[in-house]
Amino acid sequence: MSDEVILPEIQEYVSVKDAAKMLGLAYRTVHEYVSEGRIKAKRFSDVILIPIEEVKKFKPNIAGKPRTTVPQWRIPPEENTLFQTSIEVQLRSGKQAELRKRLDEIRRKKEHSFPGTIARYIVNSKLQPQRVEIELIWRSSIASDEAARQQALEAFKARLKDVLDWETASYDEGDVLMHA
Repeated sequence: MSDEVILPEIQEYVSVKDAAKMLGLAYRTVHEYVSEGRIKAKRFSDVILIPIEEVKKFKPNIAGKPRTTVPQWRIPPEENTLFQTSIEVQLRSGKQAELRKRLDEIRRKKEHSFPGTIARYIVNSKLQPQRVEIELIWRSSIASDEAARQQALEAFKARLKDVLDWETASYDEGDVLMHA
């Protein structure tokens, strides 16, 4: 006899586990939201099911405090300079959805954080949808050495090799003169 619970398939409803996958959240987080009443759900015996419409309309609270002022320009001190790595690479044909899925996995698993960076951006161009721009901003006082940075970049490239065409990549580096 199996201990596996088989959930009933009821149209218009999903399990907490499936809702968590759809929202890109942890199972426990979705379960907490149901307990708090932030996501409406129905209990059928020992099973909690969530209406698909609830999942679609759910918007998590945005973390952090809203800005009330625009940050002022800053010039980094000489002993703690900032530098940038910029990469432009072509998205492989038909891989837009897979790229977003893979980036979400990287975010959820807390992978490829590039130790020593203070900002990381991955941008899909609106004018050229097949172009992806990767911007990494490093702080000199905490950045790892060049070899470690290259190793981290190679691991990142390997993780995305089937969705980004790294043979088309162009690289640039620069010093940050002023930032906000």
